[in-house]
Amino acid sequence: MRAAMIDAPRSVSIVTIDRPNCGPDDVVVKVAYVGLCGTDLELLHGTSSYLTDGLTSFPHHFGHEWVGTVEQTGPNIHDLSTGDVVTGSTMIFCQACSACGAGRRNQCSDLREVGLYEHPGAAAEFLRMPRRTVVSLGRVTVEPEHVLIEPLVTVLEALDAASVSPGDRVLVVGAGTIGSLSIAVLSRYPITVDVLEPRSIEHLDSGTVTHSFTDATHLTGQYDVVVEASGGAGALGTAVGVLRPGGKCILVGVAAHTESIDPGAVALAGISIIGVRHGVDHYRRAAELFPLIRPALTALIDSVVPLTEAQSAFDRLEGHRTRPKVVISVE
Repeated sequence: MRAAMIDAPRSVSIVTIDRPNCGPDDVVVKVAYVGLCGTDLELLHGTSSYLTDGLTSFPHHFGHEWVGTVEQTGPNIHDLSTGDVVTGSTMIFCQACSACGAGRRNQCSDLREVGLYEHPGAAAEFLRMPRRTVVSLGRVTVEPEHVLIEPLVTVLEALDAASVSPGDRVLVVGAGTIGSLSIAVLSRYPITVDVLEPRSIEHLDSGTVTHSFTDATHLTGQYDVVVEASGGAGALGTAVGVLRPGGKCILVGVAAHTESIDPGAVALAGISIIGVRHGVDHYRRAAELFPLIRPALTALIDSVVPLTEAQSAFDRLEGHRTRPKVVISVE
């Protein structure tokens, strides 16, 4: 089968590899679309922690945001049929460690992650997945927007941690994919939603945010919750600074640098800083939410590029885009 590989820093090739076998508890998926994100870009640049920590190496088979149709099921699988549209978890949790036993599967101590380490990515014609990590979308038309279910589950994990109440003021820092998805979901709440983003954000419906700011001047102490979705330099300090006493900073953006904040100020204001590590338990919920926020998802997609032109898809991701998401079409 055809697959796209990052074979060296800044180099993507189309190769032929063996089609995956289907184990008794597995599903083989005919991949339709694969989403690219900042993590894939770090892999392309050779700067990803998955590379520097030795979890993976080149050539690297990428692709952790995906959607496709069931091609084959193992003999132990009776609740999926050929042609069903499915997506699945990036995290393949072990179900045997203490974290899994306690219901914290996103903190599994023996993880494999699709397209990141120890499990082949979805940038290929076919992908093998354990049934426990796959969610059916039913007999729907497969669409590029479905790849956004993967980042959407992390947003749902973050908003559960935020415990937003009616009347709250929420600031979303960063209007990339995660930030924009956060805004799309939060716009359904009876709250005020503002966004802090220095760049143009043409992809956001003006009805989903109350105010849009390009800097945090004059925002000190105004918010009950901040969703930090940028990972940008200084973003954590900004998030803490704009919170009211007792506020929550939901940290979703993964910074590539160390940042200093005043722990005394955090303690005296009773501020909570909560880190979010994926939303492995929210795939069913995200799939149900999908049609309700579909216009916002469509607005996030910049372009759809064929698998054979995967290098140009990365070029597009790295270059100037008016919308955050680049998708590879495998069909």
